[in-house]
Amino acid sequence: MAGVALVALFAVRPWGPVPMYVVGAVLLLLVAGGLIRPAAKATSARPTGPTPPRESTLSPRARWERACARHDEVLSAYGRYELDPEMLLRFPAMWDLSAAPVVAFQDALEQASELRTDTFDRAVSGEYVDAVAALRTTWAAADRYARTTGTSGLGFDDAKDCERGLKLLRHAEGTEAAEQATYLRQVVATLDRLADRGIVASRPPARAELERRAQRAIGS
Repeated sequence: MAGVALVALFAVRPWGPVPMYVVGAVLLLLVAGGLIRPAAKATSARPTGPTPPRESTLSPRARWERACARHDEVLSAYGRYELDPEMLLRFPAMWDLSAAPVVAFQDALEQASELRTDTFDRAVSGEYVDAVAALRTTWAAADRYARTTGTSGLGFDDAKDCERGLKLLRHAEGTEAAEQATYLRQVVATLDRLADRGIVASRPPARAELERRAQRAIGS
């Protein structure tokens, strides 16, 4: 505080060059005596949480286990396209086998599935880890392609069927009993037509679930 007061007094009352030297000397003495502390340098905040281990530092078994978990993540994300009828109808481009991102993903999925073992096998674990890395990359590209394309790559009739199926599905969600069952069965019929034309996956799990929901609606 003494140093601040002295500097402030000097600032409001200029005394000429000689007193300036005196003030400078006094400030140096105050710093040396600990009455004035130099400003601390600003430090950038750094995350304090644990840093995930680098792939190169993991043992072969640990790398294989991580690859298995990542493989399962891709399968779960891909499964939503087949389990959710809305995903089927909104993003049919996921089954467009003329699209390079989709073909690359399917090839990578097949390769990773062939190399996966139930237990750790050092002889093939390295290949499997590399295959899963390729799978994750191709999945990201295929997922992005499907979501950005939607139904825009379809012909008029196919796109209209997808739109109609979505409307029927939403109508079903707002009804119950026999009326709901009727809507759900129309969605199933729409999926079958699209599957016959190769627009969506053939008999996906979502189709069976829709039929079960229709049966439950009738029995309710």
